[in-house]
Formats: sequence, C-alpha cells, structure tokens
Amino acid sequence: MQKFNNKTLYNKVPSANGLLKRNFSLSNLTWFKVGGKAEVYFMPKDIEDLLNFLKNLKKEIPIKILGAGSNTLVRDGGVGGVTIRLAKNFSDISYMKNCEVLTGAGLSCTKLARDSAKKSLTGFEFFSGIPGTIGGAIKMNAGAYGNQTSDFLERFITITREGKIKKYQRSEIKMSYRKTSLKKDEIIVQATFKCKKGNLSDINKKLMKLNEERKKTQPIKLKTSGSTFKNPHKLKAWDLIRKSGCAGLEIGGAKVSSLHSNFIINEGIAKASDVEALGTIIREKVKRNCGVRLDWEIKIIGSKKKYRKYFYEKK
Repeated sequence: MQKFNNKTLYNKVPSANGLLKRNFSLSNLTWFKVGGKAEVYFMPKDIEDLLNFLKNLKKEIPIKILGAGSNTLVRDGGVGGVTIRLAKNFSDISYMKNCEVLTGAGLSCTKLARDSAKKSLTGFEFFSGIPGTIGGAIKMNAGAYGNQTSDFLERFITITREGKIKKYQRSEIKMSYRKTSLKKDEIIVQATFKCKKGNLSDINKKLMKLNEERKKTQPIKLKTSGSTFKNPHKLKAWDLIRKSGCAGLEIGGAKVSSLHSNFIINEGIAKASDVEALGTIIREKVKRNCGVRLDWEIKIIGSKKKYRKYFYEKK
C-alpha cells in the first residue's frame, strides 16, 4: 500500500507496507476541522509494519500519534517528522473467558460500548460518551459519567519509539485524572479490559439514557473537540468559565459553546490559531476572576508557523 516513493529525499523515510504520504493534510482527520499538514503521515498495516518502521526511522526524527482526532488541535503550521495513526487494522475486538475483552488501540470507544452491549456485557457504557480511540482513552485515562478507563483496564501492549514491544499490567503504571505515566512517544497497540455479565435490556436503557444526556448537554453535532479543559480538583471547568464571563466569547471563527461552556466550537471559518487564542483568553480570565489555573484537556500538537522539516530534498 506504500504511496510514498520520492527518490529525491535526502533523508529517506523507511519502507513500509502501510500507507505513507508526504505533506498530508490533517485537518479532515480532526473534529475541529482545522490545522496544517503532516510532513510525513504513516498508517501502518499491522504491528509488525509499525515495529519495522520505527526500528529504521532515524532517532532524531520525532513522531506524533493521532487517534480519532477528537481530542486534538493541530496547529496551522502543521506537524514535522512523522504523524502515525492506527486505524482499521488496529480496531479488532475479541471476547475471551472470564468477561475479558481484547481490543486494538485503534478501536473507537463508542464501538466498544455498543459491541459489548450486544454480548450482554456491562461496564463499558461510559465509553459511549468518549469520542476517541481505546489507545487515546488509555493514554489520557479518559472518563465520563463517573467512570474512567483505569477502572476496567487489565493489561496492554505498547511499541516504543525504538521499535520494541513492551507489555504492561495495569498495576505497573500510574493512572490518575486524565493522566498516565506512559512516555509520550510510546504507542499503545492492544489492550485487555475486564467487565461483567449483565442484562441486555438494562444495558441498552443505560446507553440510551447516556446518549440522550450527551445530546442535551454537549454540542456533539458541531465542529468541536470535547472538553477543552480538565476539571480542577473538586471544581467544574464549565462553571468557572461561565462565572468568569466567557459565555459566548469568540475569536475569529472559534466560539465558546452556548450549550456547554467547556466546549469550543468551530463555526466554520476558524483557524487552529483562533481556537488556541480563545482557549488562552479563557484561561487568563478564569485565573484572574476565580484564582484557578485551567489545564488543557485538548492535546495541542504541531507548529504555529511552518513546521521544522526533518526530511530534506537534494537541490
């Protein structure tokens, strides 16, 4: 499937069986629908393909991991180095004994919630409110409706930047609110979760209730990227934002949602710089008015101006 075959490159990209593209637009892969290009975009065919690619990628070349793009803001200048995305070939589900579920890291959280419900397995209903992938959910210990990923995670497998496989038990890493102790460039490829047997009717009712609640309280049909900021300890980010006079605040095409003030929406003409600038102003106003520092929950990647190139053409 390899598409990248430019022999004029001075620093060549390693060969791969998956999809390789140069100067690839990332905006359509993010929920905000903004941002620049990836210097090199790589979608590996399988784990072996990813391992070989990383082993042969020069160590000075950085990598970025892009999941569903639901919790990511790609800056307008794009992303230098290699942007890696695990997609279809990393989205399998296998059901094992003792109510354990084996998933690929590219599987959507919503898919896991819905598919496990069909098997009358309960515990994963909260994943229906997380618009991301399993890999991303583990990396940031995503949560919703009183549950978080760490509550059900048993073990998982990663690939390091050097192209080595590592296996973890849940107890071997620290997982707290929207945070884990994993290295930034460590790529989760597979995970095993534990759930329980339940009643199909009860599970479906819960899924419907959570879905209706989400529709009423979040602008899910608009160009947004989930919660913008983490909730400070014992506080709600949306409440602090509202109390700080940020309701309806907008810059360029980016605006604070009228439905949920911890969501920034792209009204259709926004740039990544608009979203980031609006978020920065919100943080300043909350700090000034409430004395609380908000931390970004959205992952911001790339450069504000043109990215630094890591692959050069001969002149």
